[in-house]
Formats: sequence, structure tokens, C-alpha cells
Amino acid sequence: MYLDHVTLKNLKGFTNLSFSLARPDGSYAGWTVFTGDNGSGKSTLLKAIAIGLTGRDVARSLQPSFHRWISEGSQQQSGTIELTLVPEKGVDEYLQVGRTSYSPFQAVIHLKAVNSDAMLEEDASKKKAISAQRGPWSGQAKGWFSCGYGPFRRVFGASPEATRLMVGSTTERYVTMFQEAASLFEVDQWLRSLSHKKLEQKQPEAQLLDLILEILRDDLMPNQITIDRVDSDGLWLRDRNGMQLAWSEMSDGYRAALALLADILRHLIKAYGFDGLTERDAEDKLRVVRSGVVMIDEIDAHLHPEWQQKIGFWLKAHFPNIQFLVTTHSPIICQAADPNGLFVLPEPGSMQEPRALNHDEYQRIIASRPDTILLTSAFGLQNTRSPRAVKARADYSKLAAKRNAGAALSAQETEALQQLKLFVTDEE
Repeated sequence: MYLDHVTLKNLKGFTNLSFSLARPDGSYAGWTVFTGDNGSGKSTLLKAIAIGLTGRDVARSLQPSFHRWISEGSQQQSGTIELTLVPEKGVDEYLQVGRTSYSPFQAVIHLKAVNSDAMLEEDASKKKAISAQRGPWSGQAKGWFSCGYGPFRRVFGASPEATRLMVGSTTERYVTMFQEAASLFEVDQWLRSLSHKKLEQKQPEAQLLDLILEILRDDLMPNQITIDRVDSDGLWLRDRNGMQLAWSEMSDGYRAALALLADILRHLIKAYGFDGLTERDAEDKLRVVRSGVVMIDEIDAHLHPEWQQKIGFWLKAHFPNIQFLVTTHSPIICQAADPNGLFVLPEPGSMQEPRALNHDEYQRIIASRPDTILLTSAFGLQNTRSPRAVKARADYSKLAAKRNAGAALSAQETEALQQLKLFVTDEE
């Protein structure tokens, strides 16, 4: 399953958002990035897509209250989430009720104002919309893979309410997106269980654990850090000096990234099984070839710039058939975007509309340095220098202009000119 189009009407800050996510060649897999200021609605966009992918009942479990989800001032007192989904024949299966078509169909959720909350209604008024109820919304049909992660991707610690959602067949795939108190604790337990069963010489689990470790060892970690092993204490790393680092002792960046990737693998296996999960490319590199939609909010959270620069390309190479939808505040994350894969949400209160960046804007971003990207419409900065540097350059210009006009500079001004010269020396 892939997401072809998303439309949001009267939903929080979105009066009418309409994004087509297809690539110019008609494909969908790859790296799609949503940028925007704080409060521009990036998290809301991903949550709305999650609601459209999972249906009313799951959405109500993930988000008990939809208070203030309908845009203020909406005359209809209603909002709409409409997704156009593209099923894959032989991968996504429908419940056996009625005739089955594998053409694109709409999954529509309406929000209706009720007192201080909003009621969710599944729209099956259109013939194709019934496909959502027989497919991704059913919770029982095979395939239809999607999952989503919020910016708080902790491994340990969760509230009792979040823990309950972490074990649901569908809610666990989205719980961190909706519940800040949730964790990815289940992936830790899963890896330990695989290790234990491998010691019991159970071949399926042994092969699965070996596969996971091979993928995670394939040039993922920065600073020459490698995955060492999984045992009863969880995942272990080894640094360039041979020092071992336990899962619980890792930095937030290492923990969050490793838990995220292992969790995606865990859910893919639960959705499709182990057979046919991977293939080897021409260089004998292991690739996960199953398809689906994976959303990651603030993908750059906790990641050093070196890892931000690498993570998109690594994920695309190792999950070539996954449609990644990510939000970010980092220009480096944008460098991995595929064609028609860069969208900008305007700042709160702006009269501008959410839009896709055009071809020329896209080309400039993927070919530029981070400081140049920050000046593009994807981020809209007027200057990448600090306020201190901007003022210093202005002061230098005034003194230099006075000197060049033939006016004598005082000793204090001459000294200031020399000190300010630091801020006008551009380094490549």
C-alpha cells in the first residue's frame, strides 16, 4: 500500500491542504519531507494521515479526544481527512466481502463537532471508499502495512495508559506518534526473546536475529561504532576501541535510532512474515523489499548532523520499497528527498498555502549546502548568520565606507575596524 494523495479540510490550522505524493514517474517509495516552522502543523499532518490509514476505532484509541481539531471559524463545524490509497495486488488483501478491485480508492474520515469534542465518522458513501473498511481499516486483512513514530522515541519507561496501547495489534504501530509517554519497549523485549530462542537452537528465530543484526551492522552507525550482539540484557554496541556499550547506557540518539529501525523490521515481519522479507542486491547487500508507509515525526531529533546527513539515504537503500514520510527542522534531512518529495507548511497565521516545492526549488535544495538550503523557501531564513554577526558586518561596512571616503578614523574606530574584520571574512 502507498499513499497517493492527502487532503485535509478545516482541520486545526489547515483550511484546505492538498498534497499529491506521487513521484514524476508514478512511483511512491522513497524520501518525502515536510518542513515548516514550529506550530505550522507538521505533527498534525502526520497524525491526520495515521487516522486516515487506521480508521475511526483505532484513531479513537490513539487519540481519545479530538477537542479543537476542527478549525476555529469553520462554518460547517466539521473537518475532513481524505486519503487516496494505492493497494498492491498480491501484497494487500481484502476481507472476502464483495468484489475486489486493486485500483486506487479513498479513505475518508469526517470530524463532526459535538459539544466540546468531535465525533469521527467513516465515509463509505462512495463505492471505492468501502475498500478502506475491507482493507486497511479492518485490522484483520493481510498486508496494508503502515506505522508511525513521534519525536519522543524512548526505549524504556511508559505510562500505564500508553503501555496498554503498546500491545494492541494496530495501535502499537502508532502509539509513540500520539502518546508522548509511550516507549518502544516492546522492541527490546522482542530482540531479547529472539536471542533466547536462538540459544535454544530454534532455527527460524536464529535466522531472523542474524538477519536483523546484519542489516543494522551495514554501515549504519557513525564514529566507527558497530552492533556487537543481543543477549539477555538487550542490545550491545562496540566502539572503535573495542569498548562495549549496553542498550541502557547508550545516548538518546543511538537508542532512538536503533529502536526505530528494529521496530520497523518487527512490524514488517508481523505484517508479512519472514519469507520474502529480504533480497540481496548485486553487491550482496541485504535489502528489505516489503512495501508500505512509514511516518517519522522530527526524524532529526537526537541525531548528530553527520547522522542526519546519512539516515535518509541509508533508509532508502535498505528499505527501497517503503514510502517514508518525515518531518524535520534540519536542512540536512532534506538532501535525501526524492522528486516531488519536498513540501513546506507556512508559518502560523500566514496567508500562504501549504505547497510542494517546484522542480527548480527541489534541485537547488538537494544540490546545496545546509546554509544555502536554510535560505530557500523550504525554511525561509533571511540570514544564516547570528544576530551578532549581522550587526558586526553592518558596523564594519559603516567604518569601511567612512575610511574609503577619505575621512580619518579615530584610534578607537581603527581598532574596532580590525576587530570587526573577523565577521566579514567568509570561509568556504
